[in-house]
Amino acid sequence: MDLLDDFDRVRQTFAELSDVGKRLDSTLAEEPPVIQPAAASYDLPSLSVEVTVRQAARGRGQVVAAACAADTLVLATSKGFLLRYQWDEYGNEKVSEVELTKPDNRIKSLYIDPRGAHVLACVKTANNFELLYVHSSWAKPRQLSKLKGLAVTAVGWQKQPSSTEDEQQQQQQQQRPGSGSSRSKGAAAAGEGADEDELLFSTGDIILGSGSGSLQTTCQEARAKREGAASLLLDFKDKRKAMCSIEQEQLPGGRRVVMMATPSALYIAAGGPGLQGLFGRYAAASVLQPLLEVESPSLHSQLRLLRGSLPGALPSRFAWLVGGLLLHGHLLLAEMAGDAAVADGQEYVGDMRQLALAEAGSSPEDEPHALVCSTYHYLLLYGDRLAAINQVSGKVVSEISWGPGSHTPGIVGQPLGLLQDAVSGAVTLWSGESLHEVAVSNEDKDMWRIYLEHQCMWRIYLEHQDYANALKLAAGSAQRDIVYQSMGADAAAAGDFKAAGAHYGRIVGGKPPFEELALLLVEAGDPEALQIFLNTKLQVLGPNDKAQATMVAAWLTELLLDTINRDLLAAAGQHTPAYKAHVAQLRSFLSENAAVLNWGTTTALLEGYGRLGELEGFAAAKGDQEALLEYLMRNKDGATRALGVLRKPSVGPQLVYKFAPELLAAAPQETVDFLIAAGSTLDPRQLLPALVRFGEPDTPAAKREQALRYVSFALDHLRCNDSAVANLAVALLSLDEDEGRLLDFMSRARTPLRKPLFDAKYALRLAKERNRRHACVKLLCELGLYEDAVPLALAVDLGLAKAVANSPEDDDALRRKLWLSIAKHVVQGDAGDGSSAGADGPDQAARIKMAVELLKEAGGLLKIEDILPFFPDFVTIDAFKGAITDSLTRYNRQIEELKGEMDEATEIAEAVRRDLKLLQSRTAVVSSRQVCVACNRCILDPPPNPLKLPCGGAVPPFYLFPTGQAFHVLCAAAEVVQYGGDLRAKEVKLLLQKLSRLEPAASGSTGAAAGQGSDQQQQQQQKAAVAELAAQLEAKVGCEDPWNGELLVRLIDMPFVAENEKDTDSWKI
Repeated sequence: MDLLDDFDRVRQTFAELSDVGKRLDSTLAEEPPVIQPAAASYDLPSLSVEVTVRQAARGRGQVVAAACAADTLVLATSKGFLLRYQWDEYGNEKVSEVELTKPDNRIKSLYIDPRGAHVLACVKTANNFELLYVHSSWAKPRQLSKLKGLAVTAVGWQKQPSSTEDEQQQQQQQQRPGSGSSRSKGAAAAGEGADEDELLFSTGDIILGSGSGSLQTTCQEARAKREGAASLLLDFKDKRKAMCSIEQEQLPGGRRVVMMATPSALYIAAGGPGLQGLFGRYAAASVLQPLLEVESPSLHSQLRLLRGSLPGALPSRFAWLVGGLLLHGHLLLAEMAGDAAVADGQEYVGDMRQLALAEAGSSPEDEPHALVCSTYHYLLLYGDRLAAINQVSGKVVSEISWGPGSHTPGIVGQPLGLLQDAVSGAVTLWSGESLHEVAVSNEDKDMWRIYLEHQCMWRIYLEHQDYANALKLAAGSAQRDIVYQSMGADAAAAGDFKAAGAHYGRIVGGKPPFEELALLLVEAGDPEALQIFLNTKLQVLGPNDKAQATMVAAWLTELLLDTINRDLLAAAGQHTPAYKAHVAQLRSFLSENAAVLNWGTTTALLEGYGRLGELEGFAAAKGDQEALLEYLMRNKDGATRALGVLRKPSVGPQLVYKFAPELLAAAPQETVDFLIAAGSTLDPRQLLPALVRFGEPDTPAAKREQALRYVSFALDHLRCNDSAVANLAVALLSLDEDEGRLLDFMSRARTPLRKPLFDAKYALRLAKERNRRHACVKLLCELGLYEDAVPLALAVDLGLAKAVANSPEDDDALRRKLWLSIAKHVVQGDAGDGSSAGADGPDQAARIKMAVELLKEAGGLLKIEDILPFFPDFVTIDAFKGAITDSLTRYNRQIEELKGEMDEATEIAEAVRRDLKLLQSRTAVVSSRQVCVACNRCILDPPPNPLKLPCGGAVPPFYLFPTGQAFHVLCAAAEVVQYGGDLRAKEVKLLLQKLSRLEPAASGSTGAAAGQGSDQQQQQQQKAAVAELAAQLEAKVGCEDPWNGELLVRLIDMPFVAENEKDTDSWKI
């Protein structure tokens, strides 16, 4: 038997079986025993200290405060800096620093949350206290001004998110039997689920204890720009009750448990919901009575909680260091977490004991001032040594001393404090200069012997049939199995098989085998005893026994169903109190054990016994609503019950989409009522597969109306713009004999831009197939097929055809063509071939009258000559006298209007000719002080020529435009080159180059000839060439004012930044 593996289970068993009402009484007043060294025959564990960081302050003064959590260690230095040390899984060190405060201020204390994300620092300034908050991602702290003046001496962090699901999951993990005892590494535990952990960016509800005895709560959000609010929870108003340590734990239902240590007392409070609900019970601090109290107060009072190995496990023990005493006991939080009736926090504490750490009358210097707890030992820091004390025997097993007269290698500086990472369990010893790692080697060495010395009486009690004491002292599951086997055998021998089943069910080691014990109880003929055995066995099975748990649960289900069946048979089908009790028991069992029950087996059993209500409850507990719905839909009246299941908030929309076809077929009205009530939580497009079948012609009208009711709701109330939903509405409405609703829908189903929501081509095909002619005409117009719409409209109604002919408002030619087709139909009749138009009679006269009226309705698009060809040749003209007269009058009026327009055009042409003659002889006077509007230089001065255009020679000096503005020729040419286009720019440059090569005297200006002795004919040729080039240049450049002509208009479309130009180049100042 391996006692080490069962050690944790034994400690939990002690906690469960301890008397909750025990309290530390007169034993505190007795003379405590002095700790004696362990016997030399034991192979004892040993302490070791190793320097991890030699220069921990990194030149920022001395270390004055420290805290650690989640593989993160923070240090506060005397110069006001915060240093954050972190180590990865390979041991690599990462250090970051934040300047907390000025060097003149003093950092009194430092606190870090269990996740290593939030840090609080209490700073003593010249006149007051300040509280600083630093998140792990920040480069500077935030001063909590609302808590200014509060001397914080203890902080109680919120350890778990405040959601109910997390609390329930934590409780289930804590109460799960057979949990392992291996410890997980700090980094893995701290990082698990970090993406979803709200406490990484929020401190949660933390408790701040002050030196004046007050308790305040606050919540700081790292992502918020402002600090959180703070409120007072409790105030002792006594500096002798200054807070030294605070721990808070969360229980299901929002309940909290808070333990507080002062220099002389230990308090525990429980309640809720939340901290306000907890402390709201205490109108005054005097109402809260201490759990433990000592006569001699100590400034080194410290509270430590011991937890299990599972992440997030509730603490199972506590240890309070005060002066020369170590008071410890069990915490029953895990065992009583679900009991909301616990009103007093002291009910969570049991089996308290004390351990003397120094002789009576010793000085405070001889007392320890720091405490941490390892797996099996208490580590105590004294002024001159570090000691490890066994938690079971209370004996010192190892010590490390320093100071005068002792030489301890590896310790740098005077140790000031002892820290422990609550996640990884790593212990750090820190001094003003360095950090040291503390380890206990062979910690579990000979623990079996120590434990055996304290627990060997269980077998003696067993031999004397004192089973209660035997269970209390039994070490491990193997010894407890022996006790339970003896208890079961005695009960079976006495004929009490129910008690025997309860005892046999607690055997977990497999000896005797499960089958043998079950067969024994079956042969006893007591079904209730077998149920008790199976139920007890199911409770003690661990998470690794899932297969056996499933088998046991299935067997129990069948037994419970058989019991209910026998109750009905015995009472002739009446629901007796016994029957109701057994039904409630079955429902409770299915709900509590849904995780281990097999779906197929359980549903087969429940169906076989006709327990539909229990089947529905089991499916809800199992979370498999789909299987429940499939079962319900197989029954005749299952649709209504299935809708009840779908109405539950826990059921997602995907199940609605899946079962909608069957539900609409079975209960259309109830299903549509449910879909409408669901509103926007459902996507109408996802419901199309269930609704589309109702658009077929053979669908019953009642069901079609229900489908149309939901589609109308989706389009009108949900504002669904999906074309598929609108197409379904067209399909449903097109089945009506009356086209009114269909036409109304096609008019309403429009986008804000008046485009149809439905597919017009699809709707046209349906309308043709189902002979909906009015809808066909409307849809043909929608598609722009007016020439096809008019013949169809004429077959329905002449007025409809006239409305169609007026539809294309912007196309007179098309409207005329449509009116002609209507006129032809009216004149020639339905036959359309004129066979009946030749006969005289009332029909012909009526058609002539209608044709004449049609000319008026056409709004001038048709004339009498347009419709005359549609009449027979022998029709008398008297019938058209009025129409012909009107037409001739209209033609005369149009002729007169055209004559007037021609005379007006002739006068305008003459005026233009006169203006052109005046412009040819127009002159202007240029002053010598006239300036170029482009460069602001005098018109006779040389231009700046920024584009380096060819100049000199026979290039004209300037242009004067009719607008009154003057330009240097080169300035005007530069405008044209820049903005006139590449081809025009190239031509201007070529002309300027040619002119620059000719002599200016050849331009025909007054002065001497071009050269002495030159030939007169050559001079005339040069003069002509210059004049021609100057005229061409004038046509390209001087034809208009560059700033008031066509060139300026072209600049409107030109972008500010060219495609090949960077934005920054053209916008530089």
